[in-house]
Amino acid sequence: MINSHYVPQQTLKRFSKRISIFNVRTGEFRENVKPENAYAELGFYSEEVEHKLNKRIESQFGNLFANTIMKAENTIAIKRDKLRLIKKFLLISVIRSMGNEEFMQIERKYYDILKQKWIVFGKQQGLTDEEIEARQIKPPFEEKIIEGETPFDYWMRTLNVILDTDGTPQEIFKHQNKTYPAYRWSNIINDGYLAFWDSEYDNDEFLITDIGMTSENEIGWNESRQTNAKKLNFLLKLLNNEKDQYYQQFIINTINKCQNFHENFMMFPISAKRMIVEISPFYKFRIEWQNLYKMPSLKDLTFITNENLYYPNTCNYVTPPNGLSYNYHPNDLYIYKIKKLTKEETRYCNELFLDRINTWLGFSSLEKVAGSLLAYKQDNSFPFIPRIDYTKLYEVIKERNFCNIDINSIRGFLR
Repeated sequence: MINSHYVPQQTLKRFSKRISIFNVRTGEFRENVKPENAYAELGFYSEEVEHKLNKRIESQFGNLFANTIMKAENTIAIKRDKLRLIKKFLLISVIRSMGNEEFMQIERKYYDILKQKWIVFGKQQGLTDEEIEARQIKPPFEEKIIEGETPFDYWMRTLNVILDTDGTPQEIFKHQNKTYPAYRWSNIINDGYLAFWDSEYDNDEFLITDIGMTSENEIGWNESRQTNAKKLNFLLKLLNNEKDQYYQQFIINTINKCQNFHENFMMFPISAKRMIVEISPFYKFRIEWQNLYKMPSLKDLTFITNENLYYPNTCNYVTPPNGLSYNYHPNDLYIYKIKKLTKEETRYCNELFLDRINTWLGFSSLEKVAGSLLAYKQDNSFPFIPRIDYTKLYEVIKERNFCNIDINSIRGFLR
């Protein structure tokens, strides 16, 4: 069997030559671990997928990663093919670390679950059975059934479909073995817009987990209700009040994208000091149309209320867009200003990682993430109950006298 890395080694090596890892299930804490010995498991992928991961994404992305993304200090400028490559890398990052049971129980049944939720909602709204059926959300295609396919095989099929294509929904839809999660997540990733966020350099660095990314819901990562409905409800109300068909179409396009990308943002750490962020298309709409409509305050939507972080990239199109129409060209240039997070913002982002993890948490050194861990502990004090128990790490922090690190309440600061 091949020793498979479900977190790319090129990412791990950008954290440190030696990293620290913590097992949230057993409490095991290990330091000075070589990157090649972390986030790896024998037979985690099939040999076919392992080969394709190396050939069709990691080697291609590796050059862009090392020579452009990580070398940039203030701005990152890329052409259209590189933008697609980044999106494909993020899509693979989400799918490659998911367990096959999750795919069988949740992802493959996504549209069945959605159907049942719609039936319940329709009945609550007093709709007839005929009305419920007429407005039912149907799968975008009929998934191919392969006799004898195991949950693991289905997971590998999903990865293969993405690796065989450019990662866009259009190309995935054409694949004969396309799966619901490959297509659905491709829409999510491609509907968001990219940003690059750097950590506060002196004392705080990013964490890395074994699930590829983490995200923020509208109300917050530790509240009782996480419906992510505020953005969508605002757009629906806006559409209902807008009479101009031209503006209506812009709103409808954003609604369709927000139905796929419903959270605020997704974060993908690529080093201890930099991460790629996918931001909900709502925030681009909010900035670009703020002179026409009264937009909701960031304080009503997210804990990170720094307007600068949400400003989209600029584009130098070979053929300028005409309204809703874009004539994309290979030489279109996408320019991203690298955004800097404050100490409090960095620690809050880390708290989101700390709150969503499967087994392994990683970082360059405990001292560089102690502030985030203590902030997580503080923000999960009574009456909140932490999802993950980091007691063992808190004890090490106390033994090493890191506990005197300045901690501001993330809730108080960002609210």
